[in-house]
Amino acid sequence: MPFNPVRRNRNIGTPKQGHGQNNRMVIPQLSTSARWCTAQLNPGQKLRKNVNGKDVTFIVEKTSGGCVHACTVEDVVFILSQVPLADWAGLETFVFRQSTRKTRILRPAWGRMFYHAHLGFRGTPIVIAGPTVFLEATDVGETTEWSTALDPEDSAELNRLRLDGHYVRRVGSKHVVASSSVSVRATQLYRTLLHEIGHWVDWLEKVENPSTRGEDYSTLAALYFARPKSELEAFAHRYADNLRETLEKKGVIPFSRIEG
Repeated sequence: MPFNPVRRNRNIGTPKQGHGQNNRMVIPQLSTSARWCTAQLNPGQKLRKNVNGKDVTFIVEKTSGGCVHACTVEDVVFILSQVPLADWAGLETFVFRQSTRKTRILRPAWGRMFYHAHLGFRGTPIVIAGPTVFLEATDVGETTEWSTALDPEDSAELNRLRLDGHYVRRVGSKHVVASSSVSVRATQLYRTLLHEIGHWVDWLEKVENPSTRGEDYSTLAALYFARPKSELEAFAHRYADNLRETLEKKGVIPFSRIEG
């Protein structure tokens, strides 16, 4: 019988091979595959808004599969109006994304930050290129399961979900997380959006701004992505936590949903 490596690999479909890992609904950590993206979008809306004198493009994809956009464009416009302009200089595109079912299963996330995105639109030759923040449509009727054996980072994330209003209960050896449109909106608007802007602030400080002073862009970018993921995430978490605390003290957030 010819050699069949599949029959010999007892780890296929198990955690040792990676099956079932990185499939919780968390703010995604940066990876080499998440730096840039090319996407074909199916927009229901494409809007230009002026935020504190800056023109911003918002693309809202049509939803499917029971998913909804928990935030509105006006919600995001209001949050951006409260963030220092210098912190999101050059960040001019925000996409309300409807991911495929496969992506939602294998790479679920509340949002994603791409330092360069190449966005096409089905049926048109229009292309938008540049840094982009995606906020993902979610099926708020679904629950997610977390192991009870959590490392400190995952424990902190689960606590953040509780604070955002997600219902977390222990069932046997699992934490079961149930979400609502209200809790998803709180996570995406008051945490994910600020977290992704925090990544952009980090990028501005370590890559974009030094390059305008004559330092080599490619070298700066390589050094940026050579940093540990934990360091990148810690910076974005600190930024988001500090800004959220400031906005809460000012009475800016939370606020009711703003319809367009």
